[in-house]
Amino acid sequence: MTGLLELRERLRNFYGKYEVYAVAGIKFALSLAVFCMINARMGYMDRLVHPALALLLALACAFFPANFMVLAGSALILAHLFALAPEACVIGLCLFLLLFFLYLRFASGNGYSVAVTFLLWFFRIPQVMPVAVGLLKGPSSYLSVLCGTTAFFYVRDVQESVASSAAGDEETLSKMTAALRALTGDKELYLVLAAFLATSLVVYVIRRKSANYSWRIALLVGNMVDLAILLVGYILLGMTENAAWAAVGTAVSVAVSLLLEFLFHNLDYSRVERVQFEDDEYYYYVKAVPKAFVAQKDKRVKKITPGKRAGGSRQEPTGEESLL
Repeated sequence: MTGLLELRERLRNFYGKYEVYAVAGIKFALSLAVFCMINARMGYMDRLVHPALALLLALACAFFPANFMVLAGSALILAHLFALAPEACVIGLCLFLLLFFLYLRFASGNGYSVAVTFLLWFFRIPQVMPVAVGLLKGPSSYLSVLCGTTAFFYVRDVQESVASSAAGDEETLSKMTAALRALTGDKELYLVLAAFLATSLVVYVIRRKSANYSWRIALLVGNMVDLAILLVGYILLGMTENAAWAAVGTAVSVAVSLLLEFLFHNLDYSRVERVQFEDDEYYYYVKAVPKAFVAQKDKRVKKITPGKRAGGSRQEPTGEESLL
């Protein structure tokens, strides 16, 4: 445990010393992963699929705020949707404008959460985000998870609905109707949004309590609530094949949540102190829990240079000489 605490302190010191470069590197890596995933899963506009374009966009995102990454990803999605079906692009534009209004109004500082949520859905482990948001942020940050989730489901459903309508006969629903149905008729989307909302609120409320190990309790209860809602919902909707992925995502979420607790809220509950004081109007009862940390060892190497020897070996002083 001591070694892990020392590693955490080294990481914190490194981040504090090179924060500008670390943040730029994180934004570059995250945006590059998102753009490459969008091009790989959609790829309807050939001119945008070239890796050099994703690399240039990621480099630009590294020097701009995180919201620029969200805007660039949305523009890339809309461009691919336009190549697939202009009707789907129009509806997607209206949807993204609505999401941007909610996002900028209530959760404008959560660009990373939007991008990470959208990316994790491709790996089928999005359960990480509602618990992480509940641990690290406030209730309004849930809107960033909502935006990333809604964008993913719209892209996925439009690809399926518009492609099937284009392959059908003349009596098949138009592309516009198919895109609208993709937006409003996906019951799994509403199930996931409800489960993630309940999870974020449960985690946020519990981790704000003053009880010992509140973060540990919050992440365990939150993950169980999320898993229970998803399992029951998938069974009722007849999507039992998604239940296994929900369990896998919850297991990954527990591991990531424990890591977040270690990095941001590792307290030493064996040294809890309770103090009481008062002023003219109130009595104050304070519970103080020290943070667990290990001070880094300050290693100093003292170099000892041997004295110069004149005329061969140095003779030891005699008793009389030593007294002088």
